[in-house]
Amino acid sequence: MQKFERNYRIIFEIGQRDDTLLKLIPEQEIEVSYPFTMKMQTAQGINFSNAGSCALQLYNLSADIQKALFKDNYNNKKYILMSLYAGYQDTMPLVFFGFVNRSDSYRQGGSTEFITEIQADNNSLIALYGFVNETFTQGTDIINIIQSMLKDSYGYSLGYVTSDIPPLKRDKTFIGQTLDLLGREYGGYDVFIDKCELNILGPNDVIPSDGLLVITPESGLLGSPRRAAQFLVIEMLFEPRIKVGQAVELRSDSIKWFNQVYKVQAVEHKGIISPVQNGSLTTKLTLSLGETPFEYLRKSTQTEYEANNTGKWQKPIAQGIGRISSPFGIRRAPTEGASTNHKGIDIAAPLNTPVYAPADGKVITASWRGGYGRAVEIDNGTIDGKRVSSMYAHLNSWSVNNGQIIYKNDIIGYAGSTGNSTGPHLHFEIKEGGIPVNPIKYIGAYG
Repeated sequence: MQKFERNYRIIFEIGQRDDTLLKLIPEQEIEVSYPFTMKMQTAQGINFSNAGSCALQLYNLSADIQKALFKDNYNNKKYILMSLYAGYQDTMPLVFFGFVNRSDSYRQGGSTEFITEIQADNNSLIALYGFVNETFTQGTDIINIIQSMLKDSYGYSLGYVTSDIPPLKRDKTFIGQTLDLLGREYGGYDVFIDKCELNILGPNDVIPSDGLLVITPESGLLGSPRRAAQFLVIEMLFEPRIKVGQAVELRSDSIKWFNQVYKVQAVEHKGIISPVQNGSLTTKLTLSLGETPFEYLRKSTQTEYEANNTGKWQKPIAQGIGRISSPFGIRRAPTEGASTNHKGIDIAAPLNTPVYAPADGKVITASWRGGYGRAVEIDNGTIDGKRVSSMYAHLNSWSVNNGQIIYKNDIIGYAGSTGNSTGPHLHFEIKEGGIPVNPIKYIGAYG
């Protein structure tokens, strides 16, 4: 990534709330992007008072855009949903997603520049209007409970949920504000919203990612790490890919005894992207060791499993039952939000068709994975010098646990349609060294 070719784009969805203030009716979409000058300050975190906030200044927007974006704290009917993408060149991950609370434009005395100032957050709607009054039966799992709680919360979705929370031991009625309920009922877990995704982590969980991000002076670390109570704080050049809750490894040249694996507790981005103004653009991370020694975090992101998985793998859904409904590679998105660059294959199969382990492995995680729904990720060891992993997504349920050793032909779950899906199927994905490859290479063709 080239650190000095900054870029951004912001998409604003503008509309009206109905009389209940819960249903949002979109009316128009506006995009603002480079080369307009933008100053930003965002904060996301776990149990932090400044979590989920974004402050922007945009310079010299047209009068029509200034008018469309105007919003004050007293207008409950109008809503503005903001998606901020930022990064370098054409690589611009989603940095912030939330609702605008206030937006107005002004010109400072003696200046010819108009400044549009925006304040936004990503939990106000669910905090104000997220309310549940529902009874769940014995055996209901946490994912179904949260999905029910979020069903009327526009713009919010389920992110990563730890597999450590057991199903309900008896029938239970939840009455109250959604976030308050989750905080009270699951007080031993980290419950937080990041980019309008609700996540629940155990004390030593980390959100799965494609490999462990290593932070060094060469990759953008600025200055020395410093302690802040039980946390470690570092500053680096703007790094938009980092997420709250993921694991990172620190390698500082100045204070080497801080070098180890941490969980990201909070992320703050601050600075300017402009073709006419110079200025810094940095990311500040608050890092945590968790409640047990950091080796637990290291083990959760770096597995040491080895197996002999050379040769042809078994098909994850039996021949004659499943068929490939969407191949690997470029495709037309089957549903809104689905990828057009398919990183695996989709195997259509009836609901609750058994999904078999095609090779030996160790379960990295069995969890809810956003658009992938219920998913299992398996470390299959090193093959031809490359670390190989496989993922099984959109499951109706899984039958394995984190860290479990599984063997070829074991049932790891059952086909479903959870997450971003149009019908029962299995999304089957294989990565070599973190890069997706066509699974047909391993399992052969369905026919």
